[in-house]
Amino acid sequence: MTVITKLEARGFKSFAKKTEIDLLPGFNCVLGPNGNGKSNIVDAICFVLGKSSARGLRAEKSANLIYNGGKNGKPSPEAEVSISPEAEVSITFDNSKKVFPIEGKEVKVTRIVKQTGNSIYKVNDKVMTRQQVVDVLDTARIDPDGHNIVLQGDIVHFMDMKPIERREIIEEISGISIFEEKKGKAMNDLNKVQERLNEAEIILTEREKTLKDLKKDRDQALEYKELEKNIERNKATKINLILKQKEEELEKQENRFKEYEKDIQKLQEEIGSLKEEIQNKKKEIEIINTELTEKGDKRQRELGKEIDDLKTTVIKGSSRKDVCDNELKKLKDRKISLEESIKEYEKKVVDLKAKQSKLNRDNEGIKINEENLVKKIEFFKKKHGITNHEEISKLIEQLDDKIENKQKELLGIEENKQNELRKKDRLEYEIKNLDERITKIKGLKKEDEEKLLKLKNNREEFKQVIKKLSDALNSSSVYASQLSTSRKNLMDSQEEYARLRTKNIGIKEFSSGDVAIKRIIEQNVPGVYGTVSDLGQVPGKYSMAMEVAAGQRLKSIVVSTDAVAAKCIQFLKEKKLGVVTFLPLNKLQERNISEEEKKLAKAEGVQGLAMDLVKHESKFSTVFKYVLGGTLVVDDINVARKIGIGRARMVSLTGDLIEVSGAMIGGFRRESGLGFQQKEVSEGLEKTENEIEKLTEMINHIEKKKMDNDEEIVYFRERKAVLEAEIKVAEVAIGTEDFKEIETKRKELLLQVKEIDTKSKGVIDEVVKIEKELDKLKQQRQEQIGTITRSGSSEMSKELEAFELQRQSYRETKIKNESENNSINNQIDLYNSEKEKVLSILKSLDKENESFSKELKDLSEDLKANNDILKIKEKTQKEFYAEYKEMFNKRTKFEEFIQKKDLVLIRNEERIRGIENSRNDVSIKKAILGGEAEGLRKEFEMYKDIQLRRGIELDELNAEIKNFENHLRNLGNVNLRALEIYEKVDEEYKNLIDKFDRLKLEKDDVLKMMFEIESKKQETFMKTFKLLERNFKEIFSSLSTKGEAELVLENPENVFEGGVDIRVKIVGSKYLDIKSLSGGEKTLTALSFIFAIQEFEPSWFYLMDEVDAALDKKNSELLSKLIAKYSNGAQYIVISHNDAIISEASTIYGVTMQEGISKVVSLKV
Repeated sequence: MTVITKLEARGFKSFAKKTEIDLLPGFNCVLGPNGNGKSNIVDAICFVLGKSSARGLRAEKSANLIYNGGKNGKPSPEAEVSISPEAEVSITFDNSKKVFPIEGKEVKVTRIVKQTGNSIYKVNDKVMTRQQVVDVLDTARIDPDGHNIVLQGDIVHFMDMKPIERREIIEEISGISIFEEKKGKAMNDLNKVQERLNEAEIILTEREKTLKDLKKDRDQALEYKELEKNIERNKATKINLILKQKEEELEKQENRFKEYEKDIQKLQEEIGSLKEEIQNKKKEIEIINTELTEKGDKRQRELGKEIDDLKTTVIKGSSRKDVCDNELKKLKDRKISLEESIKEYEKKVVDLKAKQSKLNRDNEGIKINEENLVKKIEFFKKKHGITNHEEISKLIEQLDDKIENKQKELLGIEENKQNELRKKDRLEYEIKNLDERITKIKGLKKEDEEKLLKLKNNREEFKQVIKKLSDALNSSSVYASQLSTSRKNLMDSQEEYARLRTKNIGIKEFSSGDVAIKRIIEQNVPGVYGTVSDLGQVPGKYSMAMEVAAGQRLKSIVVSTDAVAAKCIQFLKEKKLGVVTFLPLNKLQERNISEEEKKLAKAEGVQGLAMDLVKHESKFSTVFKYVLGGTLVVDDINVARKIGIGRARMVSLTGDLIEVSGAMIGGFRRESGLGFQQKEVSEGLEKTENEIEKLTEMINHIEKKKMDNDEEIVYFRERKAVLEAEIKVAEVAIGTEDFKEIETKRKELLLQVKEIDTKSKGVIDEVVKIEKELDKLKQQRQEQIGTITRSGSSEMSKELEAFELQRQSYRETKIKNESENNSINNQIDLYNSEKEKVLSILKSLDKENESFSKELKDLSEDLKANNDILKIKEKTQKEFYAEYKEMFNKRTKFEEFIQKKDLVLIRNEERIRGIENSRNDVSIKKAILGGEAEGLRKEFEMYKDIQLRRGIELDELNAEIKNFENHLRNLGNVNLRALEIYEKVDEEYKNLIDKFDRLKLEKDDVLKMMFEIESKKQETFMKTFKLLERNFKEIFSSLSTKGEAELVLENPENVFEGGVDIRVKIVGSKYLDIKSLSGGEKTLTALSFIFAIQEFEPSWFYLMDEVDAALDKKNSELLSKLIAKYSNGAQYIVISHNDAIISEASTIYGVTMQEGISKVVSLKV
C-alpha cells in the first residue's frame, strides 16, 4: 500500500508561493470558501500524475496553469512566479512497502510547466518523459485518468452517461480490453495473412514460369552430372578391378612366401636330423677316443702331434738354412764389391789432392806475379807522369770487380755442371749394374722360368691384395663412421619429426576440436575445403599474432557454395551436433582494404597486413580478407600507439589486440602453437620425413656395403697369408730378385739421367748469357784503359795496355784455379762421405755375416738332431698304428661319414640361403604390392559410396571412360548453377506452396481464435457485471434508506450489442429511469456506481472534489460515514464545505486566499 505523504506547489494556479501540504492516511477533508483554491489542490495532484488534458484541470491550455497574479490580474510582489515564469508541483508517495520499483522509502514525482506550455517530469529529481513517469506510476497501479479521481462535474457525467459508455466502463474494469487487443491483433493478423496469401499466389505464378525457363539448362546440367557420375562410377570400378588384381597377385605372393617358409622348415628339419646323426657319430668317435685313450691313444696323438711338429720344424729349418746360405753368398759378393769401391774412392782422393796442391802452388806464383805487375804499373805511371786519371782507375777497378764476380758465377755454374755430370756417371753406373742383374735373371735355367713367372705373379697379386686389404680396412673405418653419424642423424631427425608431428597434431586438434567441426570434416562432403586454420600457413614468427587476429573465425569451415553450407547445417541439425560457421566462396563478401590501411601497412614497426602474411591458395583470398580484414601486424603495442589507437585494427607479435573502437585487449598469452598451420611446421615435417627416408636408405646401403666389405677383409687376409708363404718358399728356391722391381728402378734412374741432361742444356744457355755479359764488361774496361792510353804516346799506351791485359790474365787464372780448387774439395768431401757410407755398410755386413753364419751353424745342428728324432718317432708311430689299426680305421670311417654329412648339411644351409633370398624377393614384391594396394584403397575411399559395376572388363571400362569424357567435352560450357538455382527455385516453389497452405491454416486459426476470444470476452464481462451489480445494490442501499437500484443489460443475449442501464426504485414497486430522478437521487446513484467500481478494483487513494454538492444533510452524513468506513483501507482526499462531511474527517485542511494567493492550514481532529 502507498499513500500521498506530501504535496508541494509553487506558481501553480493560486499557489503563487511554495506551499507544502503534509497529507496523512485515512479521511482527509479540504474545506474553505468558494473561490479560495480548494479544488486547485486536486488539480495539482492530477497535474503531477500526468493528466493529459488541460481542460480536465480547468484551464484552456497548460500555460494558464501558471500563477497569473490572481483575480486582479496583477502579480503579487511576494509571488515567486514573478521571478520564475513556471509552475511546479511535487507529490511524495510512501514507498516503505516497495510498491514502486525504485530504491528509497519515498518516491517524489515532480511536474514543471513552462510559459510555452512544455512540461518537464522528474522522479526523485531525475528528469524523465511523461510516459516513463506514467509507467512508474502504473507499476503502483496509479492511473491519472482512473475512477478513483472524481472531479467537479464527474457526478453529472456519470448520470448523463449513455448505456454503451457504462458497458465500456465495465469492460475496462473487467479487463476484457485484453481480449479486444487480442481480437484487434487477430484482425490485423487476418489481414496480413490475407495479404501474404495474395502475395504468395503472385509469387507462385512467377516461380512456375521461372521453373519452366530453367528446365532446359537443368536437364543439360543433369546430363553433365550423370556423365560425371558415370565417369566416377567407371573409375571406381576400374580402381576396384585393379585393386582386386593386386590383391590376387598379393595372395599369390603370400602363398609363395608360405611355400618358401615350408621349404625352409623342411630343410631345417633335415638339417636337424643331419646334426643329430653327426652328433651320434661324434659320440661314437668319442667312445673310440676314450677307448684309445685308455689303451694309449693319448700317447699316439701326442706322438702324431710331435711328428707333425718335427716335420714342420725340419721344413722351416731347411728353408731357413737355404735362405742363410743364399744370404751369406750375397753378403760375400757385396763385401768384395764394396771393398773395391773403397780402394777406388781412396785412389781418386789421392789424385785430387795432388791436383789441388799443384793449383795452390800456381795461385801463389800468380799472386806474386800480380803484385810485381801492380808495382811495375805504378812505377810506369810515375815515370811517364800519368797521375790525373784516378776516377778512370776507380771505374776500371769497379769493372774488374764485376768481371771477377761474373767469372766466379760462371765457374760456380760450371762446378754445378760438373757435379751433375758426376751424378750422371754414378746413375749410369747403377743402371749398368741393374742391366747386369736383369741379364742374370734372364739367364736363369729354363726349368726355373715357370717358378719365376709364378713368383712374379704372386708378388704382383700380393701387392694388389695388400692394397685392396688396406683400402678395405680404410673403407670399413669409413663405413663405421658413416653408420654412426647416419644413425645419430636418423635419431635426431626422428626426434625432430616426433616434435613437429606433435605440434602439427595439436594444430589440427585445435581446428577440429569441436565435435560438430570434426564430424563435418569426417563426412568428406564434396565442396568442403576445411577450416580456415587448415587452409592457411604462417611463419612461426606471426603465429601468435594471427591466432589472436583471426579469433574464433579460425574454426569457420570454408565451403564452395551456400548449397553445400545448407546441406552441412541440415546434417548438424539432424544429428544435434551443435553450431558451426560456414563461409561459402560464392556468397562471401570481400572486404575492401582502405588506402589508409595500405599506407599504414608500410609504416615503421609494421610487419604488414595480416592477410598478406598468410600463405594460401588464390581461390581462398576472399576468405582471408573476410577473416583478417584490414588488421595490421605490428612489432609491439608501442608501435600501435605511435600509429594511433583507433586508426586501424592492429595486433602485436605477442598477441596484444587493438580494436578500431579503441578497445585494447592484451596481457600474458601462452604460446599454444595452435591456430593457423605454421609454415615452418609443415615444411619441417616434409623435410624431416624426406631426411628420415634418405637416412634409412643410406643406413641400409652402408650396412650392406660394410657387410660385403667385411667379407672382403676376411678373404684378403686369408689370401695375403697364402701368398706370403708361397713367395717366401719361391724366394728361397730361386732367389729374391724381382725383375719388375728392377725394371721399375732402372726406368726411374733413366728418368733422372734425362733430367740431368735437360738441366745441362739449361746450364749451357745460362753460360752463354753470362759469357756475353762478361765480354761486355771486358769491352767497357778496355774502353776505359783506352781513355788513359790516349792521353800519352802510342808506344807508352801500348805498353800500359799490355800491363793491364797481363794483370787481367792473372786475375782470371787465379779465379779459375780457386773455382777448380773448390770443386776438388767438394769431390774429396763426396768421396770421403761415400767411403764412410761404404765402411758403415761393411760393418753392418760383417755383423749380418756373423749372425747368418752362427744361425746357419745352429740350423745345421738342429736339422741333424731333428731328422734323427723324426726317424725314431716315425718308427714308433708305425709300430703304434699296427697295434690299433682296426680302431683307427673305424674312427676314420666315422670321420669320413661326418665329413659327408657335413657337406650335405652345408649344401642344405646353402639351399636355405637361396630360398631365403627368394623369400626376401617375394617379401619385397609383397611390400610393393601391399603399398600399391593400400594406395588404391586410399584412392578408392573417395568413391566408397559409389555403386560399382559388375561383369565388365578393364579395357571396356577404359573405353567407356574415354567416351564419357569426350561426350563431356562436347557438351561445352554447362551452366551447373542451373541445378542449384533450379533446386533452389523448386524448393522455394514447394516452400511457397507449403507457405500458402500454412497461411490458409493460419487464416482458419485466426478465425477460430477470434470466435474463442468473443466467447471468453462475454463470459468475463458477465462475471464482472454480476459482481459489480451486487456491490452497486449494497452501496446504494447503505446510502439510501428508502429505495433500491439495479444495473440492467439492454441486450442480455448479446451484451456487446447493447449497453448497461441503471434503474432506481424510490417509492412503490415501480422502477424509474435515471433521468426521472432528482439531483440528489442522481448523485447517490452515481456515487453508488463509482463506489461499486472502487469495490471491484480498489485504489491506494481517492480524490473527490465536492461530490456532495447536491446532497441534503442526511444523505451527506450517510456518505461521510461510508467514506470514513472505506478510509480504513485507503487514503481519501475530499474537497467539501458540507459540515456533515467534515464531521467524519480525521484531518482537516483549511484553504484561504489573501491578495489572490491561496494558503493552507491543517488540523488533526
